[in-house]
Parts: sequence; structure tokens; C-alpha cells
Amino acid sequence: MSDLIKDIRNNRIQAFRQLFNDYYPMLCALAHQYIADRECCKDIAQDALLTYWELRERFDDIRQVKSFLYITTRNKSLNVLKHEQFKDESASMPDIIADEVLEDRIIRQETYLQVRRSVESLPGQMQRIIRLSMSGKRNSEIARILSISEGTVHSLKKTAYKKLRIILKEHFFLLLFI
Repeated sequence: MSDLIKDIRNNRIQAFRQLFNDYYPMLCALAHQYIADRECCKDIAQDALLTYWELRERFDDIRQVKSFLYITTRNKSLNVLKHEQFKDESASMPDIIADEVLEDRIIRQETYLQVRRSVESLPGQMQRIIRLSMSGKRNSEIARILSISEGTVHSLKKTAYKKLRIILKEHFFLLLFI
């Protein structure tokens, strides 16, 4: 990840695109914790990422970038709420999410990103099987959807989990919670 931040500092658009693709959905979800309007949430997430791009020279590592993105998204969301409240005096400000709850949501989003990247590193058929399994499908359903035998599903799933254990190391148990 430090190479990614270094590449972004060196104006490599492809590196920024990768960061954008990884964090945009999480920032949208974070904004949605404050604001119901999904289009507004998308704008806030894009704006936070654009602000980072404009200030990219100030950041040396991914922890600084993540912190900046989450705080910026939260602050922009709160600003939208304040603006809406100002426009409609009768509207009440929703309860602000406690820092611990916000931290918990960020940790879950980061965990999901790590698991998603790991699953994406699997070969095609194994990736599809794990995705279907994570969505709650049984081996028999997966076999029917992919037009393969249930034994093949079982075998590929077993191999995929072995690979994920290696990739995720001590974080493998996170896969069970996603």
C-alpha cells in the first residue's frame, strides 16, 4: 500500500484509480450513515477523494490517507446535514453517530475490503464459488447455477478456502463474518 501512496504522490492516475475503486464504496456507505440521499452520498465520497487527490503531496502512508478520507467524508456529511437543517428550521438534526460506532463501521468496511481483495485474487471458478457461498448459497445451488457437479463445487471450495487461509493468514476468520 505504501507504493500505492507513493505512486499517487507521483501523479500516477492508475494508482489513484485503484484507491478510488477500493474506497469509494466505503465512503459512500459512511456518508449514508448520516444522509439518506444516495446521490448526495456519492457526491460526498467523490468530493473527499478529489480533495485527497488535490492534497496528495501531504500524505506519506495509507493510514494518513484513510484517516483523511474518513474524517473528510464524515465532516462533509455533517455539513450537508447542517445546511439542510438551516434550510428547513423544522427539521431536526439526526443523532450524530458515536465515535465508537463509527470506528466499528470503518473496521468492518476495511475488513470487507481485505476479504474482497483476497477473494478477487482466486482463480475465476473458485472466485465465483466463494462469492456464491458468501451470499448464502449451498453447494447444490452453486452447482446448479454454475452447471458443474456438486463434488466439483465441494473440491474447489475446499481448495479456495486453503488459498484464502494463506492469503489472509491470521485474519482468515474474518471470512466467516462477511
